[in-house]
Amino acid sequence: MAKQILIAALDIGGGKITAVAAAVNNQKNFVKIVAGKDFICEGLAGGTVTDISETTATVSEAIAYLEEAAQAQIGALYLALRGEHIESFTNKGSLNIARMDREITPEDIEQLIANAKSIQIKSNTEILSVVPQGFYVDRQLVKNPEGMDATSLEVDVHITTGLSSTFNNLNKAVERAECSVTGRFYGLICLADAVLPQEAKNMGALLIDMGKDNTSAGIYADGALLCSYDIELGSDLITSDIAKILRITHKEAEEIKLKYGTAFPDNYEEETEIVISPIGSKTENRINRDYLLEIIRPRVQDIFEAVKERMQGSGFYELANVAVLTGGGSLLPGVQEQARTTLDIKEVMCASVQKDLVECDKEFLDPKFATAVSLAYFVAKREILDTGSRKNTRKGNFFANIFRTLKNSDFFGG
Repeated sequence: MAKQILIAALDIGGGKITAVAAAVNNQKNFVKIVAGKDFICEGLAGGTVTDISETTATVSEAIAYLEEAAQAQIGALYLALRGEHIESFTNKGSLNIARMDREITPEDIEQLIANAKSIQIKSNTEILSVVPQGFYVDRQLVKNPEGMDATSLEVDVHITTGLSSTFNNLNKAVERAECSVTGRFYGLICLADAVLPQEAKNMGALLIDMGKDNTSAGIYADGALLCSYDIELGSDLITSDIAKILRITHKEAEEIKLKYGTAFPDNYEEETEIVISPIGSKTENRINRDYLLEIIRPRVQDIFEAVKERMQGSGFYELANVAVLTGGGSLLPGVQEQARTTLDIKEVMCASVQKDLVECDKEFLDPKFATAVSLAYFVAKREILDTGSRKNTRKGNFFANIFRTLKNSDFFGG
C-alpha cells in the first residue's frame, strides 16, 4: 500500500509556530487534518525571524512531529505569514482581445493578472499575493470570464507586499531544516476563505485575527477583500502589562490571564481572590478580578482602537456590518463585548474554521489553530495532485512533492 503524502501548513506567528498536517483527497473532495500542534519558537517575533538557528530548530521539530503523529510523509510545505511589514493596496489590470476568435482563454486571464501585477513597488519589498476582486468583460462585471467573448478584459486586484529580507530569512530557516517552501501566503486571506461565510463577505465583514505579537484585520464587502492591515499590537502585550504591574514573571502572568482574565466588566458572576508571587518577595500577594480587569481592559481597547483607526483611514469602514474575531486572542472572555463597544459594530462574533469545510478533531477548530487549518484548506482546494510532476520537498530525501496548479483560482501569488 502506497504511503500517504501530506500537506504541512505552518502559521508563522509571534514566538511560536502553529503547524498542522492535512491529507487531501481530490476525488472525494475532502481535506482532513490528521495532526497539529503549537511549537514555541524563540527565533520569531511578530512573524519575522530574529534568530535563524532557533527558527530552523523549531521547523525541524514541527515537521518531525507531524510526520510521526500522522505516520506519513510531508510532501508539500506552506507558510502563512503576518507582520507589520506586510502592506496592501488595490490596482487594475486590462487586456485587449484582438484575435478573430475573441473567446477568453485561461492564458488571457493569466496575462491579465500579470498586467495587474506589473507595478512599481519599494526596492526592498516583493509581492506576496494578488487577489482578483472582480472581472469586467467589455466593462460588464462578471464572476468568471473564461470562455466568454469580449474585446476588452479588466480586473480589480488586491495586492499584498512584504519585506524581501523577511521572506528570504524564513526561506533560509526552512532550507536549513532540510525542507523547502512550496508556497507562502498572507495568513488573513487564507483565514477569510475558511472562517468567513460567503454571506458575511457579501454583506460587509471586518475580520480580525488576534495574534500574540500582532493583529491582522481586513474588510470584505460584496464578496471581495477591500483592504487589509497588520498592526503591531497583540495579546502578548496584555500578558506583559500584567507581569509589569503585578511584578510577576511573564509565565505566571500568562497563566493568570488564561485562568482569570476578562476584557469587559460584569463578564464573571462572582469575585475571586487571585494569589500571586511577586518577583523578589518572600510572601504571596492577593488581588481580585476587578483589579485584573483594570489591567487587561485598556490594552484590549488599544488593540481595537488601532484596528478602527486603520480601517477608518481606508474609507471602507462603514461597509462593515459585522466583526468576526479569530486567533488565540479572541478566546479571552469579554473580548466580544469590548470589540462591540470600541468598534461601534453591533454584531460581533468569535469564529474559527467552518467545520463543514474540513474533517478534523474538535481541537483543531479552536481559534488558535484557525490560520494553520485555513492555510491547509486554502492550498488543498486549489491543488491538483500530479504524480508525474512532483519534486522533493525534503532535500536529500525521497519525499514526493505536490505539484501545484492554480487553474481557475482566485489567488495568484508567490
